[in-house]
Amino acid sequence: MIRPDRMCRSAAVCSGLVVAAVLAGCGGPQESTSADPSSSTPTTTSVNVYEQQRAAGVQATLDDLGKALRGGDRARMNELVDAAASPQFRQRLQTSMANLSPHEMPDERPARSPSSTARPDGSTSGAAPSTPPTSSERIPPRGTALELDDFGYRLTPTEEAETPVPTQLQARLDAQGSSDTWVAPVELHYALGGAATPGIDEPDVVVPGQLVMARYGDAWKVVGDATVVGGTPAPTQLWDLPGLAADDVSTAGGTSVIASYPDTAAVVARARRLLPGSIAAVTEFWGADWPRRAVVVATDTPAEFRGLAQSSATDITGAAAATVYSRVDTDDRTAIGQRVILTPSAGELPEPALGVVLRHELTHVAARVVTAPGAPLWITEGVPEYVGRKGTYTRFEDAAPDLAMQIRAGELPTGLPADGDFAVDADRSMVAYQSAWSVAAYVADRYGEDDLKKLYTGVAGTDDPRRQDAAIKDALGVPRAELVAGWRRWLTDQVR
Repeated sequence: MIRPDRMCRSAAVCSGLVVAAVLAGCGGPQESTSADPSSSTPTTTSVNVYEQQRAAGVQATLDDLGKALRGGDRARMNELVDAAASPQFRQRLQTSMANLSPHEMPDERPARSPSSTARPDGSTSGAAPSTPPTSSERIPPRGTALELDDFGYRLTPTEEAETPVPTQLQARLDAQGSSDTWVAPVELHYALGGAATPGIDEPDVVVPGQLVMARYGDAWKVVGDATVVGGTPAPTQLWDLPGLAADDVSTAGGTSVIASYPDTAAVVARARRLLPGSIAAVTEFWGADWPRRAVVVATDTPAEFRGLAQSSATDITGAAAATVYSRVDTDDRTAIGQRVILTPSAGELPEPALGVVLRHELTHVAARVVTAPGAPLWITEGVPEYVGRKGTYTRFEDAAPDLAMQIRAGELPTGLPADGDFAVDADRSMVAYQSAWSVAAYVADRYGEDDLKKLYTGVAGTDDPRRQDAAIKDALGVPRAELVAGWRRWLTDQVR
């Protein structure tokens, strides 16, 4: 399942979803058990031979399909896909095969350069824009073909009743000679890898889903995914979109990966330069208790971004990035499948502004395992904003121009920003992000960064307002009301 956090304003910087995919075969044999013939102990377990044979046949097809996709064997892939499969399903498989099989990256025209007139971070940083590259400058390639470290589908046990195949489709399959159909429960298992294997060190991402299968004699073919039976479409994976490339970057925690799509070479080059220092800056604030490596994805179109981020936002022009993840293992304190996905607008940002975005998003990556769903955005966005912008401004107005203007107009905030104020398409979101930043900046100035981190872990660790109030008192020694009052006084001093 994909878990989205929030989209980040390109002016403000943002937040923090990861993703399921297209088909591949299962790697490795499946476990099996059998009775010991030397044992005299009777068994009462009934063996359903039909179900065993069906499972073995379907798994064999998935294994073969995975080999075909990764090996670029188009003929074998076509043999494994049923004639009743939709053109869209076939096209997705073909795109995946093009991305996953060994291939040379085509030459590309130079990507967009950042605008020399753009504000450095869209409206929140005082850093000067970098000089855009001239047309004569050579933009390095985006990378090479992605090499996955692990990739496969596995049948999963289920106690649920089987999902029926729609009548019209079943009639077509019967007419084609199919003797059996199955809406098979599966899990996609994959580890990203990178430009080379093993690539980034991360646990397998596991994504549940369904595949519709049809039997012909002893062989099975793939008919489609869950959408065939009215289910939810599989979340878009990196390799579902054309032109995927990957580049490995050495960072403090090991290999990081920058994945990208056509016409993003310029932003990839800037991200490549910025990523090691951005990870170091987050570690300076958060400490070393996080992976200190990351996956950054550069998109060139709104459709690419929305697909990978599972975003329903109709207007993403004001957003710079979103951080997504698959799940959090609370026992191991591990966040699995985290990806920083840059919007097309990020490609317009000069290097200092992109650095703000990366540091912000990487703070989400670092803090994921201690951040509860439903935690208030004034803390979960405010602290990443603080880390992202640190050292990029000399005046309050440089970091928070909209908030400063509002305060000078006599509109001093009366309370901490509400979650609804952060909506990416809301007019007040700019002030909300700047206000959240200012809360964190006030706490760091008044109490110190150690107490700011303690405030984050306490308040962001729960969705219970009473526990959040207790965490404020525990971290700062004052109740919520005094935090707000002190912040308001600090704001007034900043804009004099």
